[in-house]
Amino acid sequence: MPDIVEIIKEQHRQVDDLLSQAEKEDSDTAALLQEVARMLLPHSEAEEDFVYPAIRDAAKETGEEVRDGVEEHHQIEEMLTNLLAGSPDDPGYDGTLAAIIGELRHHVQEEEEELLPVLAERLGADERAEMGRRFAEATTGAPPSSGHETRAELYAKAKDQEIPGRSTMTKEELAKAVAEG
Repeated sequence: MPDIVEIIKEQHRQVDDLLSQAEKEDSDTAALLQEVARMLLPHSEAEEDFVYPAIRDAAKETGEEVRDGVEEHHQIEEMLTNLLAGSPDDPGYDGTLAAIIGELRHHVQEEEEELLPVLAERLGADERAEMGRRFAEATTGAPPSSGHETRAELYAKAKDQEIPGRSTMTKEELAKAVAEG
């Protein structure tokens, strides 16, 4: 099993390839964005659930970068959700698509240059392989072992309930807000 760093970088390339296709004039943008969402939402959730905490534990000085990464995930997810609710013919659609692509590429660059090296340098090969196994399982559509809702599902409920600040909330915060909502 490849280690966590390799798996994350490979998934980054796959999403970037889909977005590059979506930028093309003759593409089926809506279908490509559905595929991006299918890949990206579990990817972000797994990073927030156990990859980012491992980075923070291994290098306390990364706390600010980890918080920024979570915030960027939520901003991208919200923009993507809005695009998926619309049509490529809608005014502003192309601009929002360009914003998502720019934000995502910036996020990936920061993550690969500042956060993932912490895992490569401070975790052993066995730890990285085990985390890679867990990440691959979490991002390939396997149902969560706990049976709890995903962050994406909680976010959708929070959006339906019009909970303010939902785009910056963690999975746990969303669960609490939805339950109280």
